[in-house]
Amino acid sequence: MALVLVRTRLRIVVCALATTLALLAPGLPSAQALASSSPVDTVSLEGDVVFDMVVLDSGRVIVGGRFTAVGSFPRSNLGAILPSGAADPDFAPTTNGEVYAIAASEDGTRIFIGGAFTQVNGQPRRNLAAINATTGALISGWQADTTGTNPKVTSLAVSGDRLYVAGKYTGIDGAAKQKLAAVDASSGNLLNWGPFLNGGVNEVKVSPDGDTVWVGGEFTKIRGVERPYFGGIDADTGQPTAFNGLNNSARIITLEISPDGEWLFVGNNWNRIMAYRVNVSAKPVWQDHGSGNVQAFAVSADTLYAGGHFKGFDDGTVRMGFAAFNRFTGAKTAWDPKATFYNKGTWALVIDEGRLYAGGGFIRLNGDRQRLFAKFGGTA
Repeated sequence: MALVLVRTRLRIVVCALATTLALLAPGLPSAQALASSSPVDTVSLEGDVVFDMVVLDSGRVIVGGRFTAVGSFPRSNLGAILPSGAADPDFAPTTNGEVYAIAASEDGTRIFIGGAFTQVNGQPRRNLAAINATTGALISGWQADTTGTNPKVTSLAVSGDRLYVAGKYTGIDGAAKQKLAAVDASSGNLLNWGPFLNGGVNEVKVSPDGDTVWVGGEFTKIRGVERPYFGGIDADTGQPTAFNGLNNSARIITLEISPDGEWLFVGNNWNRIMAYRVNVSAKPVWQDHGSGNVQAFAVSADTLYAGGHFKGFDDGTVRMGFAAFNRFTGAKTAWDPKATFYNKGTWALVIDEGRLYAGGGFIRLNGDRQRLFAKFGGTA
């Protein structure tokens, strides 16, 4: 009888421990999958940097930044790469300034671009435009110009029929609305949604369920409520959510949401990465500090990929512009593409169909020439 009681109690303890671990890290996989550290063979770009990209359902990749050619094809800050890795010869829109942000409509037929430009395909468009995803032609009648002193659009996010527009501007589509707005993705008309931030927005992301708009930047308040440098906004009301992240005291450069919507990862101007479970605590679960800023994240089921202009971390780990972490614990993985770069390293990371795509100012990966764009195989 005593032996039976001991076994029963042991089972109870084990079950309780398993339940606790599940609550701490729901969906924690038994083995961590990683992308290959060597990119597949794709075209290189000529110029300075890729700032952003979007991967379409077809596997075509639309890239934007400050560059002059995709492979052998002259391109002005916008281009497309085929699933084969070759340059798309038929996609040749132009802008007269940098493209910082790219997003696709939910049906994939149009591409939204944001940046610091006044013309697209020779037509007037101030910092925001919509183009055909196949041809690059300007969408006729779609216009929501931004205005202000040196205005620019820094980040775009699509959720349903909404396009969220983030940046540094004081007006959009003829209305006095600042830093963050929502426009109708079909028409370009400004929507009646106003979160009122008191500083510029560097990044906007939408939760998987579409209910929360996450933003990071230079602001300290959302609708007059203290939210230093990042926070969540109700997609219906424009009011800040209850989450008020702690342990951050510098402007946010980039942020990302996990596929399950439970984790928020932020990178700030003091070279710090912080990971939050937004429905559990305002304190970060883990954090790390590197030698330079993180400018992009991509999150898979178990891995957080980070890109930036860092060269290593405080524990002595050397990583040039790319790093990967266990997203639940912050433990660094062995993944290391060994980048050579200029112009502040990696600026864009996207995971699509288990592949990791990267854009930035890198020129070599693992010693091989690979300028500004890369696609990594394996299962990210």
